[in-house]
Amino acid sequence: MRWQTTIWISAALVVTSSALHLTIEHDLLGDHSSTSSPGLQQSTRHDAVHVVSQEQLARASNENPSLNMPNALDTNANGHRESRSNENGGSANVNPDSGNNSGGNGDGDPEGNGNENDGNSNENDGNGNGNDGNGSDDNTSGNGNDPETEDNGGNGGNGNGSDNNSGENDGDGDGNGSDNNGVGGAGNENDDDNEVGDEGSDNEGIEQVYEVETTSGRVRGHHWRENKNIIGYIDIKYGTINNPLQASVLADSSETIHDEKDHNKRCPQLQGDQYVGNIDCLTLSIFRPSDASNAAVLVHIHEGNFINGSGNPEIYGPEYLVPKGIILVLPNYRLGPLGFLCLQNETAPGNAALKDLSLALRWLKQNIAKFGGNHDNIAVSGDGTAGALAGYLALSPMSRNNISKVITESGSVLSYWAIDRNPINSATNVVRNINGFQTWQNVGAEQLVRAARDIVLRPCLERNIDNTSHFMEFTPSAMLRNQEIKISFMIGSAQYAGVHEFLNHTRDSIHQFNVNSSLMLPQDLHFKTSEERTRAGNRVRAAYFGDTAIGICDVENLTLYFTDAAYLGPGIRTARPLVDSGATVYLYEFAFVGSLNRELEAIHRPLDGAVRGDIIGYLFTQDGKVLSEGSKEIGMINTLTELWTTFIKTGTPSAGNIEWKKLEKEVEPGEEQWLSIETEPSLKKGLHVERLNVWSDIYDAHFIEKSRAIGTSASVYTLIVLQIVFFITFFKHAWHFF
Repeated sequence: MRWQTTIWISAALVVTSSALHLTIEHDLLGDHSSTSSPGLQQSTRHDAVHVVSQEQLARASNENPSLNMPNALDTNANGHRESRSNENGGSANVNPDSGNNSGGNGDGDPEGNGNENDGNSNENDGNGNGNDGNGSDDNTSGNGNDPETEDNGGNGGNGNGSDNNSGENDGDGDGNGSDNNGVGGAGNENDDDNEVGDEGSDNEGIEQVYEVETTSGRVRGHHWRENKNIIGYIDIKYGTINNPLQASVLADSSETIHDEKDHNKRCPQLQGDQYVGNIDCLTLSIFRPSDASNAAVLVHIHEGNFINGSGNPEIYGPEYLVPKGIILVLPNYRLGPLGFLCLQNETAPGNAALKDLSLALRWLKQNIAKFGGNHDNIAVSGDGTAGALAGYLALSPMSRNNISKVITESGSVLSYWAIDRNPINSATNVVRNINGFQTWQNVGAEQLVRAARDIVLRPCLERNIDNTSHFMEFTPSAMLRNQEIKISFMIGSAQYAGVHEFLNHTRDSIHQFNVNSSLMLPQDLHFKTSEERTRAGNRVRAAYFGDTAIGICDVENLTLYFTDAAYLGPGIRTARPLVDSGATVYLYEFAFVGSLNRELEAIHRPLDGAVRGDIIGYLFTQDGKVLSEGSKEIGMINTLTELWTTFIKTGTPSAGNIEWKKLEKEVEPGEEQWLSIETEPSLKKGLHVERLNVWSDIYDAHFIEKSRAIGTSASVYTLIVLQIVFFITFFKHAWHFF
């Protein structure tokens, strides 16, 4: 019987060891109250209406994999069809961890409070409808892609046929991704007049019209704001949402011509207390030069703290970038719980928003050549939370092959707020706000959005679910370490990017830093002992405030502390492993102050410096307003757009006499070169070394993935002991086998 005893003991120890291994993995990925900081922590509401356990949550998800959406009609909260909104907000007055709905660089009011005027403010563009007069186009295009897979091949449509009226000559689209039409494209299009798409007459008083055949159907473009050098194609449908919490699929081809002049599509969200948008929202707008040919493409992701905004050309206008030979694309993506609820199961695998953006990139890969774009030169940009989304797109195998360059400002995949390490807990908090929750099938879109109002939902790790395409199976830190990345990056921060975090605090909450300095530490750090945590907190406090008491009046130093903890520090920690993985990285800080620092003005100038979101005013027009020549603002616009467009086109940013040096692989901290973007941009060495060295040292020793991975938790020690006992027991009882 000795061998039976050996087997039973061995099996018990193996099961115990496996369970502890899973516990360790959960600890590694989960948030822990002992390591999180109220100074940097998200706020959630606790006035639960209905308490539900995580077991109930999982059971309801598995029993009801579909989510009914009764509010999918294009109506506002009063049941009326919405007109085009006056979306003039430029404010990003949002703390990524605050959980509120106040502003965002997306849709809001000019004061940055996030409220949106949904009145009838239809734009009169002064143009006639401009009938094409060419009749229909007989050619057809095959998709060439399975919308459920990452396969860029497939059987592309034949693409043969000619348009008897437009003079375009369509060739075969072979669907292999090697021709100029992208993957499974509709064939080459050669226009004798060097225009893209069908061209209407140029008679006086009749608007010139441009039509393009896409995999979503035929779309019609118009001169943007009567500017004959910019052609706009507004709210083109790129994706379809069959299940509101799961991955979207490529949109079917429509038999009707898509013809929109105004941006109306928004994904479901709250603007103040009003629910706006609808689930049929996966659209993108394209703005191209009238003479575009093999042009570089910029996909700019709108900011909105993961909860609001849209690809709105009233906020991200094309008048500065497109005349420099760039095609600008503004996509929508799902927001809030529809975009980021993560149950890690078939009901809501997670990262629906990032899968939407990945799908938009696939659509562009297939179709942008028809608009005169180069499908092999697509850059992605974003600021704040959108910067983190752009970084994720560059790392994920679902999207990275469709990106050649990335530009981020004040947002990084390694920011503590950029990932939810315990998404089930966040989902449970959402369910608690749904009165009488039983199953997901009975939860409508508006009810879900309102339930998640004060809960921060973010990108997450996805579990291994059969028949599910994963966007992110590994943490961004692991992806940075373990894969080759051949993409060029511009990574930067606003000088005072953390001002919004400061503004979220009160006199009392700031005073708590004096009482307990460990409250200043982000939640993605882990310490063996409370003494270690206290020492780290004291070091952070001393770096910014010395021995003086911290008070609410110390605006600049508090803002620098929040900037380094949430934005600049994570940006540097992202840049270094990117270079080690093969990427090219350029570092910058935006510090210019002028009349277009709209966010700084929206928060009533608590200090004199650029804040997160200010850079947008110098890259994009707002409400179509273009500054006249001669001001310092137009000088910054010319410098920034030249740096950005040269980088998008060639991978090397340059403007005037600026020689921007890339981050070198072997450079020591304090020796890295970076561009300070001020009135007179200058190249500097050593990026705020004294401040950032503090964070580098702390994260090198206590980053939660490093600290727990090398065995600092009690669970790890227990596992080691059990494994030793296992081997001793095994050899004690099984010696006679040898």
